[in-house]
Amino acid sequence: MTVPPLLTGLDVDGAGAHPAAAALSGLAPADLVSGARLARAVRHAEHAGLTFVTFADAALAAVPGDPTRARLDAVTRAAFVARTTTAIGLVPEVPTTYPEPFHVATQLASLDLAGSGRSGWLAAVTPGDAAPAAYGRAPVADLGREARDVVQVVRDLWDSWEDDAVIRDVATGRYVDRDRIHRVDFAGESFSVVGPLITPRPPQGQPVVLARAGDVAGPGRDGERLVDVVLVGGPDAAGARAAAQAAADADPGARAVVEVQVVLDAGGRTAADRLAELDAAGLWAPGTALRHVGTAAGLHALLAELADDPAVAGVRLLAAALDADLPVLARDVLPALRADRRAAAPRAGATLRDHLGLARPENRFAGAARATA
Repeated sequence: MTVPPLLTGLDVDGAGAHPAAAALSGLAPADLVSGARLARAVRHAEHAGLTFVTFADAALAAVPGDPTRARLDAVTRAAFVARTTTAIGLVPEVPTTYPEPFHVATQLASLDLAGSGRSGWLAAVTPGDAAPAAYGRAPVADLGREARDVVQVVRDLWDSWEDDAVIRDVATGRYVDRDRIHRVDFAGESFSVVGPLITPRPPQGQPVVLARAGDVAGPGRDGERLVDVVLVGGPDAAGARAAAQAAADADPGARAVVEVQVVLDAGGRTAADRLAELDAAGLWAPGTALRHVGTAAGLHALLAELADDPAVAGVRLLAAALDADLPVLARDVLPALRADRRAAAPRAGATLRDHLGLARPENRFAGAARATA
């Protein structure tokens, strides 16, 4: 059986976005919010052949009163680099728990328009007390239920305009066909939405939705898939492969992507020494992600093992320090994966759905109208 090329994603934040970690890379705190640095990094990732990049949520990264911990909004940063890139997918992390779903749907639809169909959404839950305080909201008790409701409503809103709703009829002076725009009215336990959206349907129909395993509780209305890409981890390669297989078994249509924390030999220093500095600064604690600390050759071997497992659609690399690790990835890891046909660079003009092998979904309202006609 032929195994599809491994999708390769890279988080452009991570531990490297912390001021102490930046200082270890010779960066000033102001560099962390530099638009020029961000654009360079994403273009570097695109030229290296990465499939997509992710942008961390801003509200939870910032610390009130500490200017060294400032971070710009994830969707805004993704939109900023949309017009400076042509092929790489752009996936901001936006919480499901406290932002208004109507605004989330609008922002992500606009990003998909700006990026010509290259956007995704890392739908993240936000436990703890910091998030509700930041948004001025009461804590949500059932985060999984809230995530399910929000993703369902956002998907409904993306479909509230049919693909051909914008007609631009000069003769009659009509911009839209009102019969092809549909209301989305929802009243849940902690929010309500009165549609339709104010933005036309995105180029992909539905931007790609990513979520960590278990964050979105259950399928949507009528058994609809809510999550296109499930992020999994594991203590080692075997554990990560098992988690990917479990995700594939739970939803055969979804794509399982393994998260891998990466610190490499770079800048004349060993990965072990670099990790020791991060640990001494209290940064980059192990989580649920698979972790690689060592050489580029060792990372290539690990990714090759994952690529050869049919249950693993891709990886999301979480670099310890982007400015140190990305050049090594671009020079020594990604070309080797392409050389042995285990990875492929994204194609200009293709959508993120195209790269994932996901069909463009039919508009739910148009399909319903034809079914009753």
